[in-house]
Amino acid sequence: MIKNPFKFLDAYEKEDKDRFFGRKRETAQLYNAVHASNLILIYGASGTGKTSLVNCGLANQFHETDWLPVFIRKGQEIHQSLSRELIKLNIGSSWPDSFSPPEQIQDLYLDYYRPVYLIFDQFEELYILGSLAEQNAFHRTIAELLKAGLQCKILLVIREEYIAYLSEFEKVVPTLFDNRLRIEKMNDRNLGAVIHGTAKYGGIQIEEPRNTILAILNNLRNKREGIDLTNLQVYLDRLFRKDLERQGKTESDAVVFDRELVSEVGPMQNVLSEFLDEQMTLMEEGLKARGVDQPEGLPLEILFTLVTEDGTKRNRTLASIGRDLPRNRQLDPKHIAYCLEEFQKIKILRRFAEEEEKG
Repeated sequence: MIKNPFKFLDAYEKEDKDRFFGRKRETAQLYNAVHASNLILIYGASGTGKTSLVNCGLANQFHETDWLPVFIRKGQEIHQSLSRELIKLNIGSSWPDSFSPPEQIQDLYLDYYRPVYLIFDQFEELYILGSLAEQNAFHRTIAELLKAGLQCKILLVIREEYIAYLSEFEKVVPTLFDNRLRIEKMNDRNLGAVIHGTAKYGGIQIEEPRNTILAILNNLRNKREGIDLTNLQVYLDRLFRKDLERQGKTESDAVVFDRELVSEVGPMQNVLSEFLDEQMTLMEEGLKARGVDQPEGLPLEILFTLVTEDGTKRNRTLASIGRDLPRNRQLDPKHIAYCLEEFQKIKILRRFAEEEEKG
């Protein structure tokens, strides 16, 4: 049976090497960049695949003995998140609370004898959600790490529209922009390579490849912003499932993409709308089965609490989500948790903060 090879809303990881296409040049550029300096700024528009480039492209340039990657998201507080990820790797005695990040990283290097790579993904969250004090403290921490001369590389992955927010950071770390790599939207040739390569990897047949791939790209194309790689994966996933529907099956030995199928699926906005409507209805039914009265619209209201005005994901606790719901729509935390779990299953969310806020 053919399995769906598309990543949908997930980033590519190291184990996805055989289905990662279209970024050979950028992977080589990034690999060269990490050897040129201990601080690398990676930026580009949303949907250009920056996370995948690091997690899959760069990761597969190293043997396990060549690097020790530490992936960090801001979470509730960026220093806490950094400390938590470093502690996970500590195989020696417990560190005292007074141990600074440079001391922790030096200790890890001596334990593993591998350069430590600190990869701060979706770094814009520090400036969208973080306080000025948190931002300034982080700037000083990076300056201390660079000054310490450790076997440590720092990668900052940020959406390019937030580059202007780094002006204060640059005052503390003047070399911030010296070693930078901009990830651009893929051109049609590389997008075609992604479609063709991933389909081949998954055993999917593409009839009249040139015309069918062009039809897919035309249904995805945004004249002002180009084609978003996340949307591409969502669209290809929809084509896969639509062909199974066309066959009247839930799984098959043969999946075919053709122009008739692409025409039936239609433009990208239809795909996103249909998918979200389907999933919200299923979740509402799930809430009703769990004893929630009038669940219509509740999952969408919960989802709105998890997105900032800038369209990025917010790390939230069950309690903080509940407080942000309208008073007449209060939910038991277990029902909020159910919705979050469902969001994760359909890959709208990768994870959410389960710890209760302190203070």
